Amino acid sequence: MENQGNELIFSTSPDSLPPSISSAILKAEDFVFLELPPRQVILYPWLLEQSITLVSGWRNTGKTWFGLSLFDTVTRKGGEFGPWKVRTPVSALYLDGEMPSSDFQKRLEQIEISTSLERTESLYVCSDAYGNALGLAKSNLLSREWRAKFKELLLEKGVRLVGFDNISSLCPGMDENLKKDWDPVNQWLLDLRYSGIASMLFHHTGKSGLQRGTSAREDNIDCSILLEWPFDYEPEGGVRFLLKFDKKRVGEGLDLLTDLEFTYGAVEGKYVWQWKSAKRKKQIEILKMLNSGARQDDIASLLKVTKGYVSQIKSQAIKEGNLSESGKLTKKGLMLVNDPSEGKTDGKIY
Repeated sequence: MENQGNELIFSTSPDSLPPSISSAILKAEDFVFLELPPRQVILYPWLLEQSITLVSGWRNTGKTWFGLSLFDTVTRKGGEFGPWKVRTPVSALYLDGEMPSSDFQKRLEQIEISTSLERTESLYVCSDAYGNALGLAKSNLLSREWRAKFKELLLEKGVRLVGFDNISSLCPGMDENLKKDWDPVNQWLLDLRYSGIASMLFHHTGKSGLQRGTSAREDNIDCSILLEWPFDYEPEGGVRFLLKFDKKRVGEGLDLLTDLEFTYGAVEGKYVWQWKSAKRKKQIEILKMLNSGARQDDIASLLKVTKGYVSQIKSQAIKEGNLSESGKLTKKGLMLVNDPSEGKTDGKIY
């Protein structure tokens, strides 16, 4: 038995039979001592090779901006996105199944001119709209033939991370609520995983605020990321969303997977991503609203938190001397909520 690349190969002599399922059944103590290649970290700590990630958000929350920028980042040595750093730059391919090709091109141009880091690995893009102009059939994750050809293409180009934007556009005719409709795609994603390819799926959320459709879609994923608008979001403010990890199968770096607020826009003539802790911002907003006399029920509803969380922040603020027993900000509390450093970005992504 030997390792070649990311796959475990069972060696057989010319006279031996092909490996059977019994070849893969080992005693636990024997399996522990197998020399298996460790999974490389692409973006620390949550994006690893062979991983499957689901990114969900309401329409126009910024999923494509997030996806394209992230894919651009992981192809550059020394890249950073939010608090996450590129450990292993990889070749990536981003498949867009929805946007007009000219709009897709403009977004790529904007992202490309906003970074000074050298691209060390290839970033491939595939626009369904452009392919259609060439006379190609639409991409279809539900087609066995299409999946086989696309996997062959990924392996041929050495792609280690592939993105599918979005599930609704790339799975025409699928009943999103039926597990059996998703099963063939899920098995194919596992096949990509076994071939050393990580995948990232972009999807819409439903009225519940969670990913739309069958929960089976999340059974085999490593991370499920939710993008949603902040409570004070205004459309004219551009791309701005809260990022939350609804599921995170990681072994370390959990402190880097807290709720974050991202914004994307022009700063000093250059388009940049900016980010900050969403948790800290909510705490400040709770203190301001308590000071104004707002009821805890109303605060919880507006900020999309529990009443117990509001009560916890209030008790902690009283204990620390930032809030009086009557719920008014003290001098120390006023200095805290009006601190010019509060609300500023913790980092930028160029």
